[in-house]
Amino acid sequence: MVNEAEAARLQKLIQEFLKRNPELAKSQQLEPLTRGIAAHHAGMLPVWKGLVEELFQQGLIKVVFATETLAAGINMPARTTVISSLSKRTDDGHRLLRPSEFLQMAGRAGRRGMDFQGYVVTVQTRFEGAKEAAYLATSGADPLVSQFTPSYGMVLNLLQTHTLEEAKELVERSFGQYLSTLFLMPERKEIEQKQEELTSVENKLGIYEENDWVNLEQLLAGYEKLREKAKEEKRLLKILQKQAEETRIKEMSLSLSFAVLGTIVSLKGKHVPTAKKSTSEAIPAVLVAKVPGSGQSSNFLCLGRDNRWYVVAAMDVVVLQADLPRLVAVDYMELPVEIDFRLGQCRKGDEVSLALAQQIPVVELPVDAPEVLAQMQKVATVEAQAEEHPVKEWGNPRTLLKGWRRIGMLRAEIDDRQTQLEDKLARHWQEFLNLIEILQYFGCLHGVEPTEIGQACAAIRGDNELWLGLALMSGALEPLDPHHLAAACAGLVTEITRPDSWTRYELSVEVDEALASLRSLRHQLFQVQRRYRVALPVWLERDLIGLVEQWALGVEWQELVENTSLDEGDVVRILRRTLDFLSQIPHVPHLSDALQRNAYRAMQLIDRFPVNESLDNS
Repeated sequence: MVNEAEAARLQKLIQEFLKRNPELAKSQQLEPLTRGIAAHHAGMLPVWKGLVEELFQQGLIKVVFATETLAAGINMPARTTVISSLSKRTDDGHRLLRPSEFLQMAGRAGRRGMDFQGYVVTVQTRFEGAKEAAYLATSGADPLVSQFTPSYGMVLNLLQTHTLEEAKELVERSFGQYLSTLFLMPERKEIEQKQEELTSVENKLGIYEENDWVNLEQLLAGYEKLREKAKEEKRLLKILQKQAEETRIKEMSLSLSFAVLGTIVSLKGKHVPTAKKSTSEAIPAVLVAKVPGSGQSSNFLCLGRDNRWYVVAAMDVVVLQADLPRLVAVDYMELPVEIDFRLGQCRKGDEVSLALAQQIPVVELPVDAPEVLAQMQKVATVEAQAEEHPVKEWGNPRTLLKGWRRIGMLRAEIDDRQTQLEDKLARHWQEFLNLIEILQYFGCLHGVEPTEIGQACAAIRGDNELWLGLALMSGALEPLDPHHLAAACAGLVTEITRPDSWTRYELSVEVDEALASLRSLRHQLFQVQRRYRVALPVWLERDLIGLVEQWALGVEWQELVENTSLDEGDVVRILRRTLDFLSQIPHVPHLSDALQRNAYRAMQLIDRFPVNESLDNS
């Protein structure tokens, strides 16, 4: 992997490192490191990661097996990046990498000023392959999502120096501006686009002032009401016409059953192909024969005045002139042989039938039923009102109505989007107010004025300043010795992400009792936070903090890590979080001098290698 010159230089740099950090001389990572092979992950000691990064940048490390954290914030470009899996396990289950995660790792490929191009290799598995790799490689970066959340410390510190109104202005101005220019910019742009479309539609309709809109809206509302009324009147007309037609057919069937041959009729319907749809153009005809139809009904053979033979049903007979003399010539008429009497048959007559056809008189069609005529008059009246409506002075009513509806939709959509945008901008202020109520509940605020407990919480930096402040002010930690205090403080700030982690060190009775006395307070804080939908963590770890107590008692590092399942880097992380919390206690107001002195002493006990390590530690 490395040539002789590189191997010699590696040996020299590694030996120099071990002189500064003799405790690591037995590390299993030394042997592959001398051959240019290294690992880099969060479970390593930071001093090891620093060494790997330095050697890699000098070109002495040829292969690094790393987690995706290598890609973040470290200057370690490589000629080739191999991504072993395109998916990852998360708290929400197994999922495909996000485009930004893929691009962050792939971006390591190619050393500036050294490589013309870099190479990215993805390993195919039975779950992911070329399709997923192509998608990730061609996708754009994920949109930025704000992680801003008001905290108890922010609330208390603002209220110590500002009024509530000033605090609101600061929260909305600072974060609101950030959201406006970054997070909510797409939504603002969509609102602007809708507003531009609204203005364009209004201008096309001649709406330049709000009064124009009000006037047109009133006119169109009236016109639309007339149109709806006309539609309803037409619907009623169809119902009445259908009812009248059903009555007519029923009565006609009865009349035809008694009608004698030679009776004068008028034909119009779907079985009369030459008759037009207009009621004024029915065909005068004479009933020549009755023939069996489907079921119990009969069909009728008629000769029309146009000298054509028709086979019709009762529904096709619109007039039966029983008061006119029958044409007796029918009695001597021979039926046409080419007619097979199927309903809808139509055949041209001959010279013999023409003589009879010429005797058929023209008869008047009956008028519609009175209720139909009355409804037709209503329809005509409403249509006339619509035709003369003053909205036509603005233009074509159909075009105006279409534009009017579009304006209404756009205005409603703009209002809805604007409301959603304002809600998002105000959401963080509502969260701020919720935190105020929680702080008031636990006596940290009197109104909006921080109390002594509130001032203590305000002096703390942490994931949940209220929990840490309440624990310190509760008195539960007062009687603890420095090494016990270190362990108890670790319990308040330690988050264990792997439930199967363990240590062989038992927790002392003193620390166990101190943490047990805080459980009721923790449960109460959990309940209140849940009521206000606040998701800030309230840690109270006891299973692993025996490590911190033993470290404070002077146990050697190698022995410490041999008695836990945690990686060395994870142990250092716990100790450093504990050290950070302990370092704040001497500066928290209203705590006893004894607690502050013990915190300072506890800091000294745990602040030793590799907790206080640095790459050039000497």
